[in-house]
Amino acid sequence: MSGPTERPRPLRRHVRLACTLRLAGSEVHGLSGDISASGLYVRVAKALLERAPGVGARLEVRFVPPEQPPVEGPAEVVWVNADDQDAGGRFSWGIGLKMSLSGEVAERLQSFLSAFRYTVLVLDRDAEQRRFFQQVLEGEYHVLSCGTVAEALEAFERHEVCVIVSDQRLEEMSAAELFERLAARWPKAHLVRIVASAHTRMSEIKTLINLGQIFYYLRKPARADEVLQLVRRAIDSYALTTENERLNRLLERANQHLHRENQYLKRRLGAPEGFERIVGNSPELQKALDELERIRRSEITVFLEGETGTGKELVARALHDGGPRKSGPFVAFNCAGIAETLLQSTLFGHRKGAFTGADRDHPGLFRAAEGGTLFLDEVAELTPAVQASLLRVLQEGEVLPLGATRPVKVDARIISASHQSLRAEVAAGRFREDLFYRLHVVSVRLPPLRERTGDPAVLARHFLALHCARQGKRLTGFTPDAMRALERHRWPGNVRELENEVERLVVLCPEGEAVPIERLSPQVREVQPARTEGGVFGISAKLSYDDAIEELQRAMVTDAMKRAGGVVHLAADLLGMERSRLAKLRRRLGLAQSSEPED
Repeated sequence: MSGPTERPRPLRRHVRLACTLRLAGSEVHGLSGDISASGLYVRVAKALLERAPGVGARLEVRFVPPEQPPVEGPAEVVWVNADDQDAGGRFSWGIGLKMSLSGEVAERLQSFLSAFRYTVLVLDRDAEQRRFFQQVLEGEYHVLSCGTVAEALEAFERHEVCVIVSDQRLEEMSAAELFERLAARWPKAHLVRIVASAHTRMSEIKTLINLGQIFYYLRKPARADEVLQLVRRAIDSYALTTENERLNRLLERANQHLHRENQYLKRRLGAPEGFERIVGNSPELQKALDELERIRRSEITVFLEGETGTGKELVARALHDGGPRKSGPFVAFNCAGIAETLLQSTLFGHRKGAFTGADRDHPGLFRAAEGGTLFLDEVAELTPAVQASLLRVLQEGEVLPLGATRPVKVDARIISASHQSLRAEVAAGRFREDLFYRLHVVSVRLPPLRERTGDPAVLARHFLALHCARQGKRLTGFTPDAMRALERHRWPGNVRELENEVERLVVLCPEGEAVPIERLSPQVREVQPARTEGGVFGISAKLSYDDAIEELQRAMVTDAMKRAGGVVHLAADLLGMERSRLAKLRRRLGLAQSSEPED
């Protein structure tokens, strides 16, 4: 007999196997798990667990792939579906797990998944017939050969059988009776049934087909190519059905998340307009908010200066929502790291055929923000050509799309921002001075989080409540040690870094508990001041108090001058002092040339 022709296997994203979980010292056996290279999805009947483990919980997993040694190792819960059903139709917890397997075990699992074969069970009293089916199918599939119903039922307990090829007349019962028993035992299992027989009534076969109990009737003796083609079709049907089930489960999970998000947004609908949504009580933040409040109801051009993560876009949106253009669109765009042609097209638009790939007109962001607000972040990154085009928009109120011959009028309020000092960029010749004055009509500095006294604690509690609501989870707050660590961290990524940290904690911490210090990221948990020879702030402890103060002044002035591009009056602005005072300080510290005037 010639071997079967090679054929690509149907796409298989996961393998369903029986598995065991070890949780809180106890084991739960006989579970159904969908295993993939990225993780494991397990269904646990609610009768077996009083409640599902929370996101972030750790447990042990064990499963046995066909013809492979057992695989076991630690896993972490990454998501929970509270309304799943197992193959037996029981309502179950659906638990998504990320496995942490050793290198050897992970390689073995990957190898198994790559070489995975769907399981076909052959049930026939005739040993010769079983050998025939085995020889035909074993080149492509994992074949289980059974001579009795009892053997078949035992195989179903241990394997995920995709297709069953059964003789019509068995010793214990008919194939139809066997199928009924299987459906009663595993009502949610996907099993493609094929009946093979040499002696049967066609009326009986038609009834089975019409009732949906069998996929196909195969008359004995069957040809090898006929059997192989039929089983291939059956496997394709099985793979499609199980993949649809997986996608439906993911869709259900997404719908649950959207429902929670919708509930949260409904609660937020009554939130006041303006800067009340910006969280913080520190005097440093309130000073900036007071300035913003005075200009909120105008349409004046505003420049926001602040480090990355200080909330510049949030403030720009608050200016829009609380201003006269709140009924118009708010469009935000980051100007950093984009090629000049693409940036020109994105901001000002283009005509069809303006460049290769321009197969249609594109209006650009200025026209998309018509009647509303356009927020341009990181404007210091703009190239000279784009700066010139932006200046034209601000001066004339019109844009010239790429490939166009006539300008188009636009009406959008401009709010811009940068984490760099635009004054220093102008002084260094990298930014147009005339554009600087157009953007800098009103300038507001947003303080970094390290300068906002007491705000890290306020923000941490706010973000904890926010992300608990989004995740549908309850945490009771932070332990005192954890809160002290959050307050003393320098937060170089500012508010954005703090929110990311809290969101991670909401996912990882067990339900109903306070966040402990052990769950914080290492860089937050183990904050230490920089030390040199027993000192702090990089200043030697061997220095006297007066010498240490002078060393600290020298470091601060040097840093400010570097950030200001060597321009004294810009460095003075950064340090918050008069230019003449900075010039004198530089002379005293030996940082100025002898011929340098006192500015």
